[in-house]
Amino acid sequence: DEAQKVCRCIVQMNKASTASSLDTTAFPPPDGGEANGFATIPEGPSIDVEDKYVAEFSLPQEALSFQPTEDVLICKFKNGDTERKIYNNVKLRDAEFDNLQKLRKEAAGKAFLPSISVMGARYLNQSRGDREKALKAMLDSQKWKLNYFSSPMNTAKLAEDLSTGMTYFIGRDRCLRPTLMFRGNRIPAQWHKDKQYDRMTDMFIFCMEYFLRYMIVPGRVEGMNILVDLKGLSIGQIPVTPLEKVYKTVGAHYCGRTFKFYVVNMPWTLRVLVGVAKGIISERQAMKIAIISNSDELFEEFAPHQLEQDLGGTHPPVKTFFPFPLAQGPFDSGHTGGPSPERVPNVHRVLTALGSRGRLWETSKSPEDNTKLEYSEEAKEILKKCGLPVPAHCPGADADDTAAVVENPPQAEAPKPEPMQENTNGIEISPEGDDKPVDVVETDDKVVKPKSFFSCACCSRTSGK
Repeated sequence: DEAQKVCRCIVQMNKASTASSLDTTAFPPPDGGEANGFATIPEGPSIDVEDKYVAEFSLPQEALSFQPTEDVLICKFKNGDTERKIYNNVKLRDAEFDNLQKLRKEAAGKAFLPSISVMGARYLNQSRGDREKALKAMLDSQKWKLNYFSSPMNTAKLAEDLSTGMTYFIGRDRCLRPTLMFRGNRIPAQWHKDKQYDRMTDMFIFCMEYFLRYMIVPGRVEGMNILVDLKGLSIGQIPVTPLEKVYKTVGAHYCGRTFKFYVVNMPWTLRVLVGVAKGIISERQAMKIAIISNSDELFEEFAPHQLEQDLGGTHPPVKTFFPFPLAQGPFDSGHTGGPSPERVPNVHRVLTALGSRGRLWETSKSPEDNTKLEYSEEAKEILKKCGLPVPAHCPGADADDTAAVVENPPQAEAPKPEPMQENTNGIEISPEGDDKPVDVVETDDKVVKPKSFFSCACCSRTSGK
């Protein structure tokens, strides 16, 4: 029935899906270049955003100096399963790197958009180390991307839809991951009547591309949250089919980016079914879904001023949704003093488009070249305003700027889980059958059930109160 459809959508929305092949999409010829160990084809911009539409605090200054801890880099679950969260500008584990090298060799004769090649390790993780599946997923995503972004998404055209307040970025958690809000009761009635749900998908895709360009720092902040508000909706009013399409698109083409799905104001009948479903899926899957019954649960992860008042926060109700209503830090969940007026705006201008994308580790490059960020011409002055050192490779840097600078201090090796099964693919070890399709009527007493939604300590508190 309708309740089971909604339930299945929610419990499966964090699972990646295979993109359908777009066989009519032709790849342009290779351009002779190489990125991330793969041959490349030319790539144009996916979005065209006027400066006036880029929020001042799209990227907080804290993100430039944030050093993720071991359990932020790789999340370890109680059942021994692990999942990498940060892939770019960091050294991979030996097994991960070896498998990536094999994927690179098996991709010989094929060329990729740089934005696809940089996700090579993510596709391997999604496929549980199966290189054939990973390569197919890369090619399918490339076909989709070339078709979907035949021209850049136009901001002015999308601004009207974004003004509905249905989908917008609001706040970051204490590990600086931005949160994309979806409010189902704001879908215009005309969209329901005319089944104009592609416009909703377009907004989500735009938000994902905006996130990749303006909101992350490779090696430091690479993930995001999605917060779904079902307030005022009965089970029959929840747009299940378009939501499934959105989640499949995000899972297939932006794999490894969503850290957690928060759901608030869920109808009680649906809550019961989801509770049953969470008992039969793996801890890895369950950890990504947080059904919030009390707003205090959110503030284990967020500073109050990062969320709106109707969610228990102190952020005033948002009236203008684009540019995105992002508040400055601090971001520590224990901070109750509100946003700091001393934070520097427009820090996103520090990184070039290539700098925001990052890179996969290559042995042909030095550790410094593998970890360094690509800075813009504006970066020097912005870094100084933030009180941060200016690296030697930053445009305009001089000897006084770069004295005693360490771009990316060595990070502790991520913990290695105890083996639970034969690890033939060189990828995260997990219980057998974890990637099977989920059916809400199945039962499996052997699956380890999480004690709570927040089952791994994968957030470290940020400084700068």
